[in-house]
Amino acid sequence: MVLIVLSVLISAFAQLLLKHGMTKVGRISSFSEAPVMLLKSIINPFVFAGLAIFAISALAWLVVLSRVPLSTAYPMVSLGYLFTVFFSWIMFNEPVKLITIFGCLVVILGVFLISKGMQ
Repeated sequence: MVLIVLSVLISAFAQLLLKHGMTKVGRISSFSEAPVMLLKSIINPFVFAGLAIFAISALAWLVVLSRVPLSTAYPMVSLGYLFTVFFSWIMFNEPVKLITIFGCLVVILGVFLISKGMQ
């Protein structure tokens, strides 16, 4: 369970780096400008770090998959929603609506129930 949570946390951290990098790069508003903007994105240090950390997360996930049934491990990925909502609120001052909090509580309940099935 610890390795699953660590893998999901690493992935959520990568999302935060990608978001921060893309706020620096700017909005991709049309298909025609996408190639240039994506090139700018890849050379942005935050986006690059986010992609690299995603690779680390993928390696950790492979270890998880070698040890835990997929039907148990994959639902735990939903913890990433919780981490991302919380850290986006902290780091980017993004608003969190009451319905979002309720949804996060439902996810926590689901992860709790699945983790009980692991025992």
